[in-house]
Amino acid sequence: MKIWSAILTGIGELLAHKLRSLLTMLGVIFGIASVISMVSIGAGARREALEQIKLMGVNVIHMNRRSLTGDLAIEAQRESPQGLTYGDAHAIEALYSPARRVVPVCRVFGDVRRGGQAAPAKVFGTTPDYGQVSRLDLAAGRFLDEHDVAERARVCVIGSEVKRAAFFLEDPLGKYLKIGAQDFQVVGVIEERAAKAGRSLFALRDLNQDIYLPITVAMEDFQIYVEQAIPVDVGGLGKLLARMFDRPRLEKRPVTQIIVQVEDESQTWEAARVARRILERRHKGIPDFEIVIPAELLRQSQQTQRIFNIVMGAIASISLVVGGIGIMNIMLATVTQRAREIGIRRCVGASRADIARQFLLECLVITSIGGLLGIALGVEMAALISSYAEWRTIVSGQAVLLSLGVAVTTGVVFGLYPALRAASIEPMEALRGE
Repeated sequence: MKIWSAILTGIGELLAHKLRSLLTMLGVIFGIASVISMVSIGAGARREALEQIKLMGVNVIHMNRRSLTGDLAIEAQRESPQGLTYGDAHAIEALYSPARRVVPVCRVFGDVRRGGQAAPAKVFGTTPDYGQVSRLDLAAGRFLDEHDVAERARVCVIGSEVKRAAFFLEDPLGKYLKIGAQDFQVVGVIEERAAKAGRSLFALRDLNQDIYLPITVAMEDFQIYVEQAIPVDVGGLGKLLARMFDRPRLEKRPVTQIIVQVEDESQTWEAARVARRILERRHKGIPDFEIVIPAELLRQSQQTQRIFNIVMGAIASISLVVGGIGIMNIMLATVTQRAREIGIRRCVGASRADIARQFLLECLVITSIGGLLGIALGVEMAALISSYAEWRTIVSGQAVLLSLGVAVTTGVVFGLYPALRAASIEPMEALRGE
């Protein structure tokens, strides 16, 4: 009952001096709003990173073709003119037994049309394992298989946006798309993958616009993107020689990417080290490739996020300290103003603990109400950040509880001294002074 009475008294004091109370709470309000914003941005960034790393895979490494300039480009033309090749993928598969899957990918030139109408698409040649390493789900049909690659079948698997652009409401399975000068039968449709709002931590392309061909067809019948806007023509005589010499000839064909999947995430760094050594030996030390480890990218993004959290936490702490000092100042002034009340209460039997409790609870009422207002402001700020800055934010129950805890702690820390100061006032001195 004493505690409840003290709380009601504190609320009464706030209502009696509304403007003063609001100004006193401003520091706490903005400090708590900063805490909410900081935690929500951090949670959103973590969720974004985890979702993106899930799309890339935590147990894979990506080896991408790298553009060279200057003297390195001249040396590369002499020592490793093809750069990353189909044979590199086979070498890694043969020399690194822990590799679960090794998937070469080549981006190819080729306009996509159906019935004379162009469809926006990116065309890739790859192997059947690409579906597993990229975690592609099928909406209809099947993915490429080994028979398609071995027999150089004119088949393709299309993304959801390609399906809408080329077939609209028709069922595309069994129908044909013209890619370049060739007709390809659609055997599968990839389930639509929602585009991620907000800022992308990793370079993720829109898989809904992809078309996948057997890699043998892509390397024989199309020009391959090996550098930005520099195609390599593998048509004509190249196709004839490829069919004559088969795999040995294809081994030297350029690819744009090699993906290696291992059994466990803990093996990715070892796989990257081994793959780098294999490629450096095959490419005679020319750095015409780069290795990307998604799990390492996630670790780096989390480290950056921790630094961001520290900076935001420091800003929020400064706001709370300034607000707490303001509360302490007002509470000390209130103690002086209410000295007669303190003296009368002491004379009628109130103990020093009762007086200290009264003023401490009043301070807690101020910071708690300020904390609630700060939480409301912080939630609104998080929504505005998400809307206008296109940065994903997540306001969690943990953030709300943390903010309330910070508000209560601020009340205790900065209200304790004024409460003890009030409790130390002698009743006769207070009445004599009045």
